[in-house]
This record gives sequence, structure tokens and C-alpha cells, in this order.
Amino acid sequence: MKKTEYKGIYSIPVTPFNEDKSIDYDSLRKCIEYFLDKKTDGILLPVNVSEASKLSDTEKNKILKEAIDVTENKVPIIAGVTSSSTQHVIERCKFAENIGISSMMAMPPMGYSSEKDFYNFYEAISKNTDSDIWVQNNKMPAGPTVPSSILIKIINDIDKVDFLKEESVNSSQMHTIINEKCEGHLKSIMGGAGGRFIIDEYRRGSNGIMPSGHMLEAHRKLWDSLVISNKDEVNPDAIEIWNKMLEALNFEFMYSVSAYKYFFWKRGIIRTNISREPIRSLDKFDQIEADRILEKLDYNFF
Repeated sequence: MKKTEYKGIYSIPVTPFNEDKSIDYDSLRKCIEYFLDKKTDGILLPVNVSEASKLSDTEKNKILKEAIDVTENKVPIIAGVTSSSTQHVIERCKFAENIGISSMMAMPPMGYSSEKDFYNFYEAISKNTDSDIWVQNNKMPAGPTVPSSILIKIINDIDKVDFLKEESVNSSQMHTIINEKCEGHLKSIMGGAGGRFIIDEYRRGSNGIMPSGHMLEAHRKLWDSLVISNKDEVNPDAIEIWNKMLEALNFEFMYSVSAYKYFFWKRGIIRTNISREPIRSLDKFDQIEADRILEKLDYNFF
């Protein structure tokens, strides 16, 4: 399998739904085509942004196949394989490998809490796959946080577990800790949270951002401005771009999938903004605010 140098913007699509809450695959394809048109560096799916916990294995399988068909190997795909047990995660890895995907991302299952749980989980994935393996280090309620001590051991000791999406509460400092303690083993570390902390994370050695892709044009400009910066002296243009994005980033922090889908929908990329049992929905005042934020984004980036 071809090895990839993971860096830049790895965009995440939402899972669009029809009125009956079945998957709207036409809109999903349009979403991925938009990513390619706006020069994403890679695609990650299905994960939290994609409402992965609300999808069946059959749906996840078809989503991955659609991504392969649309991208035609133009950009790398990372398959989200998080599930409720080690055995099921391995099963998801094997399916993704069998259809041609060579990179997997998983959070430890809910309920795993000890260093032994975390280490054994990633060791089992490594023994059962030939792919690049990403640790997704998150925070509750999205998923467990892997303590830095065992995360360092996992990356340094376990074959193929050389990649980290870091979005714990202490994400910025974790970038420094992992880069320093895993030198020679860590091959890529990227932040989450839509890029809310990317200025600090970039100084600390971040290789990219993994955001929902509803404002990919802005993330593209932000990252490209960061890349021409010195790590210790960030390009002022990048900070200005980031400041213009902050209202949108704060809004999506509050409303998560409901915000992502609203922006995709209002931009005409997907046909509806329907979700399956969203934790938070937008009321009419939220929509007014979202429209104001989108108008500002449109003026600055789209």
C-alpha cells in the first residue's frame, strides 16, 4: 500500500439525509466533489462530524465506497473506524483495507480507561491491519482521553501507530509533549476543533487541521498562510484569516453537527440540513445568527 505524507487540510463531510432520514448519496457525492474542487489535501470519514454513531455498518460501508469512487485516488482517504469494541474496530479496518483504503482512525471504545486498555486496543489493531493507524485523542462526551504517558508509549512502541489527531482538553500542550517525546516515531499530528487552536498548535509542530469541510476555502487560505510562516513567528496574514473565522468556529463549537449541516445546506452543497437525533438543534434565532456569520464568511472567503 502506498504510504502518504499526511499534512494540510483533511476535510470531513457530513452525512446528508433525505426527509425520511435515509442517506442522500447524491448530496454526499456533491459534498466530496466540492472538497476536491476547493483543493482539500485529504478526506476523513465517517467520524463524529459525519454522525458516525447514528450510522449502520452497511451505511458506513457504502459511504466509504462512495468516497473512493468520487475521489478516484486524487486525495488520500482516512477511514473512521471507531466503535464499541476492539473486535468491531478490527472488522471495520479490514473492510476499509479490502476496498483500498490504507489509513484508519479510531478512538478507544467508551468505557476503556486504564493504560492497559488503551495500549492493548491499539496493539490489537496493529496486529490485524497493514494500514497507517491514527489515534484520535478526544475528550468526553465525544470519547476517552488517552493520558500523555501511555499515548507516548503507544506511538513509540506499537508498529504502524504513528499518527495522532489531538483534540483533548490540553490539545496545544499535547502537541509539544508528543512531538518532543515521540521524535522519530510520530509521522503526523493534526488538531481538531475546526482549527480553533491552530495558531498555537502550528507553533508547536502541527502538521494540519481536520475540520468539518463547510468552509474549506477559509481553512485552505489559513493553512497556506501558516505554511509560509516561521514556527516561532506566525505570519500575520494567517492570524488575520483565523480571526475572521472565529465567529464561525465558536458557533459550530456550540451546535456541532447542526451547525455544520446548516452551513453546508445554506451554501447549496447538500439538499437538506436534516440530522438523526441531533444533540442540539438550531432555533429561528440561531438561524438568524448563522446566516449573519455565513454572510461574513462569504464576503471574506467564498
